[in-house]
Amino acid sequence: MKKSTKRILTAILVIIALLAGYRIVRLAVDRIAASRTTEESRKIPVKAAAALRADMRNTLKLTGDIIGTEVVTVFPPAPGKIESILIKEGNRVGRGAVIFKINRDVVGMEYNLAVVESPITGHVGTIMVDRGMTVTTATPLAQIVNMSSVEAVVRIMEENINRVDVGMAALISVETFPGRVFRGRVYKKSAVLDQLSRTQEVRIRLDNPGLLLKHGMFATIELVLGSRTGVPAVPVDAVITDLTGDTSVFVVEDGRARKRVIRTGITVGRLTEIIAGVRPGDIVVTLGQETLSDGDELLVYREDVNPPPEAERKTSGDNR
Repeated sequence: MKKSTKRILTAILVIIALLAGYRIVRLAVDRIAASRTTEESRKIPVKAAAALRADMRNTLKLTGDIIGTEVVTVFPPAPGKIESILIKEGNRVGRGAVIFKINRDVVGMEYNLAVVESPITGHVGTIMVDRGMTVTTATPLAQIVNMSSVEAVVRIMEENINRVDVGMAALISVETFPGRVFRGRVYKKSAVLDQLSRTQEVRIRLDNPGLLLKHGMFATIELVLGSRTGVPAVPVDAVITDLTGDTSVFVVEDGRARKRVIRTGITVGRLTEIIAGVRPGDIVVTLGQETLSDGDELLVYREDVNPPPEAERKTSGDNR
């Protein structure tokens, strides 16, 4: 009985010792976890991305019309009736080619047929009369268009006039050729504004290889206001502008926020050019900087390094 009692007491003491040890270990673990939680709670969570080098192009997007460099309306040299039409719309004609013949006969008198010649080399745009129609010298017969080179005509709002200069590069696209870009340059600006629309006419000259562009096509035009190659840039969201107009960013250095005053250039899409203050590779805060102070400890999430799986799938899909 005594040995059995001793064994029971020993077992109870062992269990008590184990429970006490577990409680001590558990208490130490909880203290460490609490310390870590307290330490992390002092850190301000932010999103950040690295400054990079980028090619940037600032453009002004407009719409306009394609026209031939020469558009001539043909009129008859004498009144009469259209005897014959020797052209069809779309035909190419040379300068001096006979394109109409007009019967000038008047009761009691006899005349030779009057001929109408093309004044330029080009293509027949529109024929405006039919055979047998009576015409006068003021009746338009047809339109001849020189399409070897063409112009894009756009109208610019008053606030953008000073941003556009003669010689500026232009990128032109038309719905007929999706994805294809035709290049030209501004060669003419009107000296006056339209009084009703308060716009200024601007003309862009461009080559027309294969005569793909047609007179009257609707065009989308991007005027290249400025371009930069390999310049430092940061996400637009990283830039802070204060009430005085000064701009700055918060850079992550050794896990802390450091405020830097910067000088910016052009902004294109989601990127802003940095002229001074930030170098490529610097980590800048892109979300959460509004409440930061210089020296704050940060808990940083890198958007450019750890994109979400959905974003990765979309990126790879777009590249196919």
